[in-house]
Amino acid sequence: MHAASLLMLSWAMIGAACFVSPASTSLMAGVLGVMVAVVGLPHGAADHRFARPRLEPVLGVAWASVFLVGYLLIAAVVVCGWLVAPAVTIVLFFLASAWHFGQEEPRFAIGPRALRPAFRFARGGLVIWLPVVFQTDAVLRILTIAAPRGFEADIQRAVAAITACAWPLFTVAVIGWGWQCLAAVSATGRTRRVLALDNAVTASMAVLFVTANPLVSFLVYFCGWHSVRGLSRLRRELGETWLQLVMSVAPMTIAAIGLIAAAAVVVLRAPTLGDTLIRVTFVGLSAVAVPHVLLHGASSVVERLGNLRITPVQLGSSA
Repeated sequence: MHAASLLMLSWAMIGAACFVSPASTSLMAGVLGVMVAVVGLPHGAADHRFARPRLEPVLGVAWASVFLVGYLLIAAVVVCGWLVAPAVTIVLFFLASAWHFGQEEPRFAIGPRALRPAFRFARGGLVIWLPVVFQTDAVLRILTIAAPRGFEADIQRAVAAITACAWPLFTVAVIGWGWQCLAAVSATGRTRRVLALDNAVTASMAVLFVTANPLVSFLVYFCGWHSVRGLSRLRRELGETWLQLVMSVAPMTIAAIGLIAAAAVVVLRAPTLGDTLIRVTFVGLSAVAVPHVLLHGASSVVERLGNLRITPVQLGSSA
């Protein structure tokens, strides 16, 4: 049902991009900021629920302090990176995000085992590769707003570096998508339906990334797909209702919003409200996302060190 809903939303946004005059930047930035706060940040604010069963057996009662201090330190480093070295921060953030998005996508046994990590990385980065290649000017404008003044040339070099990676990785994603199409044709029953629907979602989002404003396409992918699926996966792993999960992540979400708002007042304010919203959203989101990516990336290592038996729920992997 979620995939079908996302298909409808993606094509509605594609139609709006093709046939309706674009909304103002301030309006899009406002919607993006609200949706990231309501849906995206809770995805990261749930990390203490994800971390506890993995860290507490290894660190004991100190797990909470280690988790919180480490999270805040990494977030502070990311914010400083935006202020003093935005080009390097952008490249590393984009590549780490592509890897993480790919890890969170459905894992089907498609293609040679050795190529599957490359397929996942390439697919996870479509929300980055395609806007950078096909809407370069719009991406440059957004990143120039997000970074402090005086770094325009550095931002251009960062986008050029991502563009150099984008074409070969997009080609890898297309190969993986085609491989999955062949697998869907040869499969039967529920497996065929799952693979075909997943292919339709990937293709639809690729069209969305090419045609819609990058703020819109990122909003649909990050909030409507990645964050919702991550929260759903965690809810199933914990065996809780949606209300229980929402109540448990609400304090951390509110705290994150408060810290980001304080940073907006102190160091992230831009000349206009729309620009401030864009800067706060991207800098604040990356400050939460980087420790989130590191935590999830290191979880398997922590589980092995602690001899833990935690089986993450993989939505859609049954095919």
